Amino acid sequence: MKDRLMADFKEAMKAKDSTRKAVITEIRGAIKNKEINEKIEVSETQIISIIQKIQKEMNESLDAFRQAANEAQIEELEGRLTIISTYLPREMDEAEMKALIDEAVTGLEEKSMKYMGQIIGSVKGKVESAGYLVNGGKLSGLVKSALS
Repeated sequence: MKDRLMADFKEAMKAKDSTRKAVITEIRGAIKNKEINEKIEVSETQIISIIQKIQKEMNESLDAFRQAANEAQIEELEGRLTIISTYLPREMDEAEMKALIDEAVTGLEEKSMKYMGQIIGSVKGKVESAGYLVNGGKLSGLVKSALS
């Protein structure tokens, strides 16, 4: 992933794509900070986690700009989010996730909220091992509705 980011950075510089260059610089900076602060070489999984954190922060900012009706900032952040999404695995669609949840719930002795954490952990592991991105909020909501 680091190599891809560097190659994309060089390509953005050549194309004079300042938005793409800024997004990649932000990602690379966050990776470098983690490596320096923790004295480690980050793994692919950690890089994905870093990118997800940046994406989450941008989404929160986007919500604030939407409430303030700041169209210029909304447009800029949407463009940046589009670029960030190219570095993340795609999310599993809701129907597939519901099927995994239903499978986990049917294996239970009783439908009870006390099993929520266990089911979330099980389903999250299956989703990630299939190479998909897990949206924790969505997963939690789906599990909660399946157990209700």
